[in-house]
Amino acid sequence: MTPFAPTKTSADAIRGVLDDGRLIVCVGPGGVGKTTTAAALGLRAAMAGRKTIVLTIDPAKRLANSLGLQSLTNDPQKIDLDEAAVTDTTLEHISAATESKEGGELWAMMLDSEQTFNDLIDQYAPDEKALERGRENNIYRLLSSALHGMQEYMALDKLHDLYTGGYFDLVVLDTPPTKNALEFLETPGRAATFFDERIIKWFLPNRDSGLLSRVFNPGSVVLKLVSAVLGESFVQDLVEFFDTFHYLQEALQQRGEMIEFILRDPQTHFFVITSADPRRMNEAFFFHEKLANLEQKADIFIINRVIPRFSPEDIARLDDAALDAILTEEGVDDGERVRSFRKHLETHYARLAKLAMRDRDAISSLATRVGDDAIRLVPLLGEDVHNLGHLLKLSDFLTPLKALEPST
Repeated sequence: MTPFAPTKTSADAIRGVLDDGRLIVCVGPGGVGKTTTAAALGLRAAMAGRKTIVLTIDPAKRLANSLGLQSLTNDPQKIDLDEAAVTDTTLEHISAATESKEGGELWAMMLDSEQTFNDLIDQYAPDEKALERGRENNIYRLLSSALHGMQEYMALDKLHDLYTGGYFDLVVLDTPPTKNALEFLETPGRAATFFDERIIKWFLPNRDSGLLSRVFNPGSVVLKLVSAVLGESFVQDLVEFFDTFHYLQEALQQRGEMIEFILRDPQTHFFVITSADPRRMNEAFFFHEKLANLEQKADIFIINRVIPRFSPEDIARLDDAALDAILTEEGVDDGERVRSFRKHLETHYARLAKLAMRDRDAISSLATRVGDDAIRLVPLLGEDVHNLGHLLKLSDFLTPLKALEPST
């Protein structure tokens, strides 16, 4: 397999998902362009006529930056393709593509786990009094802002709302780096077990029983032990928390079951995003194996920042006259400077050739494991992605849009 000449099958597979999928889950190592790739997929789907939203769990501003925005919030924000900061040529292409497919829209949002948790409580609180008690509870504040895993819980909750809301045709989900993403995929149902009746009964006194039963019930023993270790005020907060929020049990259970269904639906697809660095590739394959353990499947491996083919012999064949002409145009005409420039060029070219060979070996190794047809390559681009024009250029390497393809 040759970099930048991947099989047509992978492009067709990506296009098929963008046309017919309901959810794309982008997973993989950190620092490989996962968020930007998710945005490019979302843009491509919108240009193909689908109402698409890109949801990122990453608190950094990478998604906003790639869309040419200053910031994003916990609420969906529509991206104006007509007024975006892109070049005139790109704008014409975007307009032509969107006009050919009516109804396409691109939306984006960045998860605020604390706000999402607050919204969940607001939605299911039985009355205003219970809501006020809950907001004053210290355990509630801990859960909403600091508890490990709450970000993953709330991301799934937000995914549930976007998926079932009925407005969006496609949700593109940008997950945390590999380790956190694995926790993310294992999260459905965990939150509900936190409110399980078998746990709640140890902390809530049995109001229907007599004094003797209340003194000697198992909850009393637990409360005494916990009080001795953590203090009575903490235990009181804990009891009040369970007493106030026990109504969440059924809601979380139902939502957890729905999210399990969503993640296993045939219209849900997992894209592993990585770079060609061997360490990142190994991490990506590790994720592939873990997905299989969870009875999931990685549909496509998108490999970013692949270095083009270089060969040390290429620089040796470079015509001296041609090089001199180029250097002269750049104002480098001194003989010593020309020789120095050529030496540096040979050194850096050899280094690039070595890195390119490393990339090809890593890609070939992955291809033997998952098949050529599952791999899509994106070259090392010469600029950062910080507007829709750059994002469109990136998306061209993922799959060509029919509206932009020349007629034959």
